[in-house]
Amino acid sequence: MDQSKPKQSLKKFNLTFLPFDVTVKVTEGTTILEAIRKINLPLKASCGGRGTCGDCLVKVLSGNYQVNPSAALPANLINRNYTLACQTKVKDNLCVQLPQFEELKIKTVHDYNFFDNNKENLSGHFELSPPVKKIKLNLPKPSLKDNYSDLKRLQRELQKAIGRQKILCEYSVLKKLASTIRQSQGKISVVLSTLESLPTIIDIETTNERFGLYGLAIDIGTTTVVLHLVDLENGEIVDTTFTYNPQLKCGEDIISRINYSLKPGRLQELHELIIHTINNLITKAISASKISSSHIYLASVSGNTTMIHLLLNLDPNYIRLEPYVPTINQVPIILARELGLNMNNEGRLYCAPSIGSYVGGDITAGLLFTPLYRDSEKISLFIDAGTNGELVIGNRDWLITCACSIGPAFEGRGIKSGMPATTGAIENLKITSDGQIHYKVINGTPPQGICGSGLIDLLAELFVNGYIDRQGKFTLTKDNKRLINTENGPGFLIEKAKNCYWEKDLYVTENEISNLLRSKAAVYSACSFLLKKLDLDFDQVQNIYLAGGFGQHLNIENAIRIGLLPDLNRHKFHYLGNTSLAGSYLVLMSDKNRQLVEEIANKMTYIELNIEPSYMDDFIAALFLPHTNINLFPSVKDLLNQQDLIFKKNKKQSKSKSAAGRPHENRIKINNNKYRN
Repeated sequence: MDQSKPKQSLKKFNLTFLPFDVTVKVTEGTTILEAIRKINLPLKASCGGRGTCGDCLVKVLSGNYQVNPSAALPANLINRNYTLACQTKVKDNLCVQLPQFEELKIKTVHDYNFFDNNKENLSGHFELSPPVKKIKLNLPKPSLKDNYSDLKRLQRELQKAIGRQKILCEYSVLKKLASTIRQSQGKISVVLSTLESLPTIIDIETTNERFGLYGLAIDIGTTTVVLHLVDLENGEIVDTTFTYNPQLKCGEDIISRINYSLKPGRLQELHELIIHTINNLITKAISASKISSSHIYLASVSGNTTMIHLLLNLDPNYIRLEPYVPTINQVPIILARELGLNMNNEGRLYCAPSIGSYVGGDITAGLLFTPLYRDSEKISLFIDAGTNGELVIGNRDWLITCACSIGPAFEGRGIKSGMPATTGAIENLKITSDGQIHYKVINGTPPQGICGSGLIDLLAELFVNGYIDRQGKFTLTKDNKRLINTENGPGFLIEKAKNCYWEKDLYVTENEISNLLRSKAAVYSACSFLLKKLDLDFDQVQNIYLAGGFGQHLNIENAIRIGLLPDLNRHKFHYLGNTSLAGSYLVLMSDKNRQLVEEIANKMTYIELNIEPSYMDDFIAALFLPHTNINLFPSVKDLLNQQDLIFKKNKKQSKSKSAAGRPHENRIKINNNKYRN
């Protein structure tokens, strides 16, 4: 007889999350991050929950919990009940305060008056002939002389209407065909898809029933997901919805998410997260517009190669492994019901084609929206810089593309005080001559951190004001009160803890400045390398198009001052916003646009920088501010000369010679105020 004691079941506890006022029941020992993932609340976890990034900081307002001893947090935060969600296990009912995640401020096609402000980019693209269309027919009644089947008679009338000889029909339509024709006395509306090689009937209703014809333009970004609900009969954007990509909880960059997907069940989890998110966005859009999801017949989706793999539940592992081969680049047309999307069961999903592991459909769709491909002569450059930088150079006759590893710095990651461009982020910054810092915070809240555009401003301001030398090292300055010792070495204080949301100092260290230099060098050197490969120089580039969040609040002047962008006439730079979303929208408008996206993809030649020996030479040369060869940046050289003159006219603050030819460039004694975090 088995005398062993029965196993005790684990206790259950309630976790309440503010400010969402959402409660979830979990078993004892569950981490706070696991509970957050369970109910899809927004929380950063760049490292995928390994406890190395420190992004998932939360505050426990009540209840008992157990923290992993290896979780390193400053004592002043621990004493105020702050903890890392991924390293904290539930031992009691808890009330947890999450960071501020207010309504996203995303610049979309809808935000900047798409139709009025982008006439040039729409020119030649706005022929309203969507790949899914509604056709009204009046079928003659059957008779003894004309006793063909209902389907045959329907196909015959459609052939007259569209001039095609062979037309297919979905089984779901056949099931209601006879009754629909007779109820309407032959007056019917047919929904026809021309996405496939042969036109296919995907729905049928009586003309007495007023049903719409709608499509979805969807951009699946690593950080955000944006959706347009579009009326396919007139091209109107009916509603726009957007949210954070919930996969952020599983890792903030594509490599982290691929690594996360390797454990059993994790790929399915990532897939379900994005499907659930898209369905939620659809529900919001149709609720606001009072339409039925059964009238959504087409979704046009763009995203990087990894995001599309996770959407389709395809193994992304080999994207990150040499020779970097994805499962698929050109995705076939997929039925919405196969993915569980909240659309008509016969609705179609179209994914913009990828070029390779690191140049995805967000780039091919984006090029559809830019004038680059439509201009047969002018050589233009397209830059979409996130964690991975994608660049395309060319015109209508040829396109060369590459991807460079920028790292996460310009998305506010890998920087202790960095964050994405969301509520609480410093998005632009200015240092005055007397050392004062003026900055703007997204949504006007107390600062939580600094995002990519703010970091570019900071780097440029530190450089031109003499706080750092051309190698990014701190220097003796006229006001060194902001230079502090941190746990990670010398740092520059941006804002004191008492003025910040998390009550901790915002600062940047020399090591982090080095990360920023590597990021900016990756972009510039990739551009430079591509041009050299083609025996061209920057002066021959007529236009530079900046895409995505990278350029939304970018100060072009500061980007040039740090050597991120080439020193060209400023009128050559054009910010186009979310070109990925705009391209997806254009695919909805016309089957010709869809064919054009595929034509663009087929014309693109991909260059793998990792196997190009000379690329590393370009990269190393770009690691200085603004560049090893300062003559490539004449406007910056002139500015620095002017700063030298001003410095010499002022008090004789430094008699030392500059190691790199700049004032203030001798190493300094850092203030002894310890990092107070």
